[in-house]
Amino acid sequence: MAIRGYYFAAEDELVEQIVADSVKLESLDLNSYPGLDIDRSWEAIHYLLCGDISDGPAPLGYVVPLHSDQGVEFGTYGAFTLRAEQVTEALDAISGMDEAQLRQMYDFQMMAEEEVYPLDPDMVADEDADEFFAYLLQFFTDIRQFYTQTAAAGKGAIFYLS
Repeated sequence: MAIRGYYFAAEDELVEQIVADSVKLESLDLNSYPGLDIDRSWEAIHYLLCGDISDGPAPLGYVVPLHSDQGVEFGTYGAFTLRAEQVTEALDAISGMDEAQLRQMYDFQMMAEEEVYPLDPDMVADEDADEFFAYLLQFFTDIRQFYTQTAAAGKGAIFYLS
């Protein structure tokens, strides 16, 4: 079963209510919010930016937020919250990143050895490196666009796995 990553943009007040547990994510129609599906790229993008599979340092750790201190209960894997200021910090950190910079940060073999999702070290070969980078770059670009729109609207975001 594939674990996919999803974002949705929300007013800071709603993000705070979710953090305070006064609003349950399960009670919301998540499709009614501006959102983004990043397929199975979530852990690999976090690793690319932070060098670890979770709890990466801010502001790059906010791009695919997998911080235990930002987690809330939701479904099987939980969700992670970002206030508007954190979305803006993440956007500031990635807005100038280009393909060449990301390529310098990219270590396909290490990602495979570390079993960064969705890679399976027994099923990857060196010739997969460029294809996987293109896959990550596509979703990184989508995330940057989502953060641009979300920050411009002054909203926070919720990231969840399903």
